Order: sequence, then structure tokens, then C-alpha cells
Amino acid sequence: MAAMSARRNFYLGVANGAAFQLADTLSDSTLVMVAFVAHLAVSPILIGLVVPLRNAGWYLPQLWVSGLVQNWRRKLPLYGRMAVLRAALWITLVSSVFWLTDRLWLLVVVFVCFTATELLAGVSGLSFLSIVGKVIPPRERGDFFAWRLTLGGLLGIGGGLLVKAVLDAHSPFAFPQNFGLLFGLTAICALIGMLAFVVVDEPDDEHLVPGASLRDQIRRARTVLASDENYRRFVRMRSALMIASAATPFFAVFAGQTFGVSSGAIGLYLATYTAAGLAANLGIARVSRRLGNRRTMALAGLAGLVMVSIVLAVAFFAAPLGLSTGMIGAALVVVFAFSGMREAGIGVAAQSLLLDLAPPGERPLYVGFTHSLLGVIILLTAASGFIVSAVGYVTLFVIALLANGFALWQALRMREPGTTFTPSPSLGLEQPTSAEGRIDLRLSRREVPSGEAGGG
Repeated sequence: MAAMSARRNFYLGVANGAAFQLADTLSDSTLVMVAFVAHLAVSPILIGLVVPLRNAGWYLPQLWVSGLVQNWRRKLPLYGRMAVLRAALWITLVSSVFWLTDRLWLLVVVFVCFTATELLAGVSGLSFLSIVGKVIPPRERGDFFAWRLTLGGLLGIGGGLLVKAVLDAHSPFAFPQNFGLLFGLTAICALIGMLAFVVVDEPDDEHLVPGASLRDQIRRARTVLASDENYRRFVRMRSALMIASAATPFFAVFAGQTFGVSSGAIGLYLATYTAAGLAANLGIARVSRRLGNRRTMALAGLAGLVMVSIVLAVAFFAAPLGLSTGMIGAALVVVFAFSGMREAGIGVAAQSLLLDLAPPGERPLYVGFTHSLLGVIILLTAASGFIVSAVGYVTLFVIALLANGFALWQALRMREPGTTFTPSPSLGLEQPTSAEGRIDLRLSRREVPSGEAGGG
């Protein structure tokens, strides 16, 4: 019975991830939401806010939330409360699209609902990862995130075709009903994903830390950074990978503006990126299980290094070597294949490695601080456009190359965590231990040597 409960938790978590992947496709911030806002306002500022709000909103609130919930024995009630509020906001957003006729008010309501939904998702994300750390054994976390990404990616292909049909010029749905339909389907998928996760069997936390204010959490995070070298290298690695990602959206634009590669090739690049990521997910999960999440992240850094190196090679040598437009386009296909593999590696291993590094009682702090820091970095990467405008594409690509190289270096310098996992007896899971486990008196915690996709 206990083993069945553990399997049930695994499947529910995968269903949650797949449902949210489909929801994200149907209301994709870089395409669907941007297009919707562009219909309501021609302001580049408002259009430019959509993606940062979507990405940073999930990350930023988590350090503050960590201090509030780290003394709760169960984190699922928080997830449930946020699910109710998120559902209400989605219903409000969809209703406003269908019923509000004033475009200014519609724009205001959409931005308020969209921003609030993402912030609440960030609150849910902390509880989600805390629960995953309790119910998914370390050696299964790579498989867990890989299956979420793989099934979600397959559903996302169908979702992309649906988006195309609904927004097509010959679609039977006119503006804004076409977007209202997509947002309504998004709300349904999100609701299914949240319902799947709220019925997970969460055991009580055995390692509790007293609640703390945001200021106290920041102080504790600084102490952890100063004393936990492995975690410090992880934070550097994740930050560098985030910075490096800022260059990826400019690869196709660079090829088109500099070498005349047709914009029609973007579809081929997107297909290559998606196919490479899907093909890599389960293989990377196997690597994660056999070699560990640290080595998997090192492979992601290496893929990023190769990806940007090819782009820079094209930038410096295409003209001297007389490469044709077709050859440059083919090189970009290889670039986006490595980009898909890089993102698959990060998606499978990054959260798993973070959970491996975080002691059970300190998971809210580790997860909250890491994600809030990454949220700030996401906002800073908005400067990539200014870098291109001021000093050109190549400078941004060199920064990305250095960032990927630094991430790889930090991953290689980390110690591979072990496999310590102490689940609730109700889960009936094995309890492997590592000889490296020991008491760290400086932090008064048990060190755990091993173990988006973010939370739904």
C-alpha cells in the first residue's frame, strides 16, 4: 500500500507538470500574450513587460514565503489556497476578455490578473518543490522532471497547432474571442494540474525551522552561502546559465540581419529545438540517475558552450570562408539542437540538484533564496537588448560564451551529492544512505550529500 502511494505521488506530479506545460503553450508569454497585448496597445514598453513579468513573477516571492512556511509540517495547504486564488484570477481574466469592451480597462485587468497569477504561482512553486523533496527519492527526481517535460512537450506540440488554428487569419474566432478561448483552455489545463497536485499524499516534515522575517531569511541565506561551498558553487552556476540564456533569442535575428538567412527558417529552428529537447529528456534522466545531477548540469553547460561557440565561429569566419546562406542556416540548426539539449539538461537536473543540496529542514530557505536571486537576474537580463544596441550582437554572444564556460567550471568544481533520503514511513520507500553523511555543527543541520521544471 505504501509503495502504491509513492507511485501515485509520482504520477500525480507528472500529470501536474504535463498539464501546466500545455497551459503554458496555450498562453505562451513570448507569442500569445505578447500578441494579445499588441492588439490592445502599441506601446513597446508594455509589450516588453510581458516576458519579464511571466518569468520573474514565479521566482521573486519565494524567499519571503520561505520564512513564513518553514515551520509548517505540511506545505500542501499553502498550495491549495494559492490554487483557489489562481483559479479565481484566471476566471476573472477570461471573463474580462469576453465581456469588457473598453480596451484600456481590458488591458489593465489583464495585466493585473496576469501579474498576480504569476506571483501566486511563485508562492505555490516553493511549496511544490518542498513537497517534491519529501515524496520523490533523489535517484528518481531526474526521471520525475524528465517525464513532466517530455509529456508536457508532446502535449505542447498539439497545443501549438491549436494556437495556430485559433489565431489564424481564417479562424472562425475574431479578436478578442480567439484569445479568450485560448485563455479559457489555459485556465482549464491549469485547474487540472492544480487538482492533480492537491491530492498528493504529503508526509509531515520532521525537520522544522522556526518562522522568520524576510530580513532574517536574507541573513540566514548569507550564512549558508558563506559556509556551504557546494551550494555557493551551485548558485554561481545557475546564475551564469541564466545570464547565458539571454543571448539565445538573438541567434536567429543575428543570422537574418547579418547574413540574410530567411525568417522562414525560424520554424525549422523551433522544430529542431523542440525535437532535440524532447529526444534528450529521457536520455538525460538516465544520465542523471547513473552519473548524478551535478554531472548532468555540467553537460548542460558544455552544450551551451558548444552552442555559442558555433554562433561565434559563424560571426567571425563566415565571410572570410565564403560560407553560403544555406550553410549558415544549417549551422544554426545545429545551434538550436544544442540549445534544446542544454535546456533539457537544465530542466531535468537543476531543481533536482537544488533539492539534493538542501537539508530537509532548510529546503524552503535554499529554494526560496535561489529562486528569488534568479528572479532578480531575469530582470537584469532585460539589458541584453541594450547591449546589442550599444555594442552589437557579438559582444552579447561573447558574454554568453563566458557565462556558459563559468557555469561548466563551477559544476565541475562541485562535489557530487550522495543519495541520502529519509522519507516518511508512509511512503514505503528505500532509505539509502551515504558514508559522507555527517553533522555540520556550524549550521546545526544534517548535511545531505545527494539527491521547472518548476512547480505547477
